[in-house]
Amino acid sequence: MIRNKKTEAVKTVLTYVFLTVMVVISVFPIVWMLDSSLKGSSEIYSSPPTFTIHEVTMENYVRVLFDSGIPRAFLNSVIVSVTATLTTLTLGCLAGYGFSRYRFKGRRMLYVGLLYGQMMPAVVLIIPVYLVFSKIGLIDSYFSLILPDVAITVPLATLMLKSFFDGVPVELEDAARIDGASKLGILWKIIIPIAKPGLVSVAIYTFLSTWEEFIFALNLTNSSSIRTLPIAINMFKGEFIIDWGAIMSSGAVISLPVILLFVLCNKAFVKGLSEGGVKG
Repeated sequence: MIRNKKTEAVKTVLTYVFLTVMVVISVFPIVWMLDSSLKGSSEIYSSPPTFTIHEVTMENYVRVLFDSGIPRAFLNSVIVSVTATLTTLTLGCLAGYGFSRYRFKGRRMLYVGLLYGQMMPAVVLIIPVYLVFSKIGLIDSYFSLILPDVAITVPLATLMLKSFFDGVPVELEDAARIDGASKLGILWKIIIPIAKPGLVSVAIYTFLSTWEEFIFALNLTNSSSIRTLPIAINMFKGEFIIDWGAIMSSGAVISLPVILLFVLCNKAFVKGLSEGGVKG
């Protein structure tokens, strides 16, 4: 009995040690980014690199916010990410509800097609997407960034929301239908409020995917008026030198909305992931 307790205690200690190491490994790049963003050029390029800051400076942030294209790129990323998120939520709700409540010919094939579409990497799609968009004149426009993002995020959104809708009792819809509610009214007033954790999870997933998307933004934009944040940060990298101070401070600015979003919606996001597992 005593031996079993010692074994359990050792397992517990090893588990906490492992988790602590993983947390440190995960958090260290963020801490290093914030640390470097507050250093001057001489400290950033010092060899060997040091973690301590001898003289705190806001020069990097001033240069990024007032002497670069980051503010415009930030606005572009907000427009693209918010529009793609709202579009994905709308299409995902309708498609997920349809898969959950209706039985139609080809349903299983379409469902498998969603899974296949989710597995397609952006690097495989970029060439045909570029050829199509160039022929119809969508290159270097918001649509050229929003449409591919929506095409990539809608399949998983549909699968996640279908799982939530499957958990909503059909009797609630029958009662609402008897009271004269329409199908869209039932979806809007009954199904969606119950599936709110799933909607939050899908919204966060979509926003993060579009906020950090690089492949489409790199190949489908030409001008700074449409360029998003990942591409704008890449502009600080030259042929012979990299402006690490600007890159680190830009990374801190870009990470702020993502961190705030996750902190505010953390509970709903975790609940949505735990309750909305994809079912066959």
